[in-house]
Amino acid sequence: MSKDDLRSSVDIMVLPMTRAMSWLGITPDMVTFANFAVNLVAAFFLAEGRLILAAILILFAGVLDHMDGAVARITKKSRPSGALLDSVIDRYSEIAVFFGLLVYFHRLGSDYSFYGVCLVVLAISGSVLVSYIRARAEGLGIQCKVGIMQRLERICLITIGILAQGLFQNFYGESQSEGLILMIVFLILAIGTHLTAAHRLIFCYRQLNL
Repeated sequence: MSKDDLRSSVDIMVLPMTRAMSWLGITPDMVTFANFAVNLVAAFFLAEGRLILAAILILFAGVLDHMDGAVARITKKSRPSGALLDSVIDRYSEIAVFFGLLVYFHRLGSDYSFYGVCLVVLAISGSVLVSYIRARAEGLGIQCKVGIMQRLERICLITIGILAQGLFQNFYGESQSEGLILMIVFLILAIGTHLTAAHRLIFCYRQLNL
């Protein structure tokens, strides 16, 4: 299933909720801030090691992130200011989740915690670069959506990793798991985001030199 097909499927699933929100007078900006609030709560639970609950909240926040655009379309309130706000809040939301994971690895206190912290920092920097290059490219008039580790892929991978780590901890205990599943996930994220950033940079550089 392509990302466009996935977005269309989500649109259909959340249509009753978006209609209800528009009827209640809830604006797209309200949904955007609600998405940020849910991510902040998820980050808190990540820091506390309550991973399954955090994964559920991140998934719910992802639905809200999709719904603000749907509400804007239904209410005919799609504006550049809303798009800017949504993009900035998305970055803050992603950083909040990463920060919660930094605290999680730090509090584990295992022999591998340091490596987990390093991988999260590398993934944060890669994610920021992926978003920045796209924004900079669009400011120069280039549509830049290339790369293997875009926002949707990052959210899905992080959510699956957190959920898998949480289930593992429930069965074997936090001291036995040592965050190894999440470290593997963030190794993939760290490599994938920087490869995507490099891909986008090369793509845009070539487009500007045509």
